[in-house]
Amino acid sequence: MEPIQIIGIKDLDDMEIDIVNRLANRHFGKIQRQIKKTSSLAIHIKSYNKEGTQRKYSVHVKLIAPTRIFVSTKAIDWNLEKALHMSFVDLIKQLQHSLHTDNQHNKTS
Repeated sequence: MEPIQIIGIKDLDDMEIDIVNRLANRHFGKIQRQIKKTSSLAIHIKSYNKEGTQRKYSVHVKLIAPTRIFVSTKAIDWNLEKALHMSFVDLIKQLQHSLHTDNQHNKTS
């Protein structure tokens, strides 16, 4: 089973596919440092207004970990790169909150 699964990639052009692959690999490395045993990462990309001059993208990221499933569904934007980044940032924040790795309690005053 592949660690990164991208759904909806056939609706994207070559430049958008490169953006998705680059950002997915970069953020998957960050996620793997947070959780050692990651089962899979699913990225679901929906594009709206396909016939017009601009497209709107909705990105949902789902991380399946051994103990819990993390889902980010808050990323909708006209820019695919920005939508992907927002979705991964939200997912990493959920991981940090769940695993208490954001160092909020270790501050020295």
